[in-house]
Amino acid sequence: MDQFEVFHRILTQSNPSSMVSMATQACRETANFCQAEVVAYYAVHAGGMDCLAACDAFDNEIVDLQRNINENLVQQVSLSGNLQTQTLNLNELDRSLSLSKRQHVVAVPILSTASVTGVFYIARSTDHMNFTENEIRVLKHLCKDIGRLIQNTRNMQETQFELDTTRSELEMNRIGIMGDHPSMVHMFEIIKKLARVPSTVLIHGESGTGKELVAGALYKLGSYDGPLISLNCGSVEPNLLKSELFGHTKGSFTGAVKDRPGLFKRAENGILFLDELGEMPLDMQVTLLRTLECGEIHPVGADEPMQVQTRIVCATHRDLRTMVKDGKFRNDLRQRLKGLTIRVPPLRDRRSDILPLADYFVTKYNQRLGLNFKGLRKEAKDQLMTMDFRNGNVRELEHTIERAMVFEDDPDFISVKYLEQGDEDRDESAQEAGLPPKIKGDGTFEEQMSAYASILLKDAIEKSKGNKTKAMKSLGLSRTTFYSLLNRHGIN
Repeated sequence: MDQFEVFHRILTQSNPSSMVSMATQACRETANFCQAEVVAYYAVHAGGMDCLAACDAFDNEIVDLQRNINENLVQQVSLSGNLQTQTLNLNELDRSLSLSKRQHVVAVPILSTASVTGVFYIARSTDHMNFTENEIRVLKHLCKDIGRLIQNTRNMQETQFELDTTRSELEMNRIGIMGDHPSMVHMFEIIKKLARVPSTVLIHGESGTGKELVAGALYKLGSYDGPLISLNCGSVEPNLLKSELFGHTKGSFTGAVKDRPGLFKRAENGILFLDELGEMPLDMQVTLLRTLECGEIHPVGADEPMQVQTRIVCATHRDLRTMVKDGKFRNDLRQRLKGLTIRVPPLRDRRSDILPLADYFVTKYNQRLGLNFKGLRKEAKDQLMTMDFRNGNVRELEHTIERAMVFEDDPDFISVKYLEQGDEDRDESAQEAGLPPKIKGDGTFEEQMSAYASILLKDAIEKSKGNKTKAMKSLGLSRTTFYSLLNRHGIN
């Protein structure tokens, strides 16, 4: 078999998207070509190296073969990037396999963009002559081509990833969801999967994260003949909620002058979005659970129930598990809903989206308010990146930008001046509760302490007029602790 046939088999018969497939094929063909006893392929990465494939004439397992491989030699080649040869005495290793006592060994680096991405290890009995110059040349060419194949595959994978990400971002923007943070892309992939099925979905996220946009995305990406109808469960009087959802018949109560279909019926063949589900009274939760399980509604005053084909999408910012413990939410309903949950990440957990969203809102309110701002000044951008938007997330950011644009004196650029006023309401409510400014009494103990620590650091730096050494001393912190806290809280 000549070298070109070896190349052809390895580079065309293996699956380039699978490193294991290519490594296995390379080991087998090279073993035949070199009459080798052991051939192994090691992948090299930042964490070390892994044996992806290995073979011998007896089909021994990789784990057994590794005990007969001089991995110190493999490591030397991975670090130096230079081919090395050796005559190996197997008595120094493991003699459990039927291999020769002495072997000629060659370890060849596989280079990709000047870095070692793998090592090819070939060993054969000293009963054969040592590796010839021709064999070494063939192995070098083989490893060079494998390195090129690896790089091409990586380039294709990166390009495909970029295309998929761009496609997802465009699709997200089309349906009103903005953000290219990985958590948002992941959420959108879940939305696309759930849009294809009629199952009940629970959307969980803090206030202002865009739960209603997620419901809209489920509707737009699905195939529905009926409408999307929304109801905030906390906006309807408890005694009217049943009629609002399920409808009523004429004369069923005072003021019921005619039959009126409820939202379940009006949203038939579409989606009924029940926002703030945690505000729904317990007795209505029982009725909702029954509807979810049997697909029937019973209008107020009606003699018989009726079937409806309506998909239910619920949303809440509350911790339903805690509400169950407090007796404010039914556990059977929570169990029914929790299987298919979409979690909307808070804005503070995807800070890379803050400035693109801010630019979007500047454009939006330029059009809406007849203004012509070119953007935000650097100090304004820096200020936005330090805010946690815990009170309202994306909605809070939007209102902050709108307010700054209305009050800004400069017609071209938004300064930091009016962005800082975005915390006024939070300061006032916190001070009324006896808390330090900018701290609001919700969230876990750790979350509130973390927020307070951030404020202490910022105030100390402000009082020291930006002198971090003075700020550090005023807080009584060591240099290591001080800068560790600055990094943790994202303070420049």
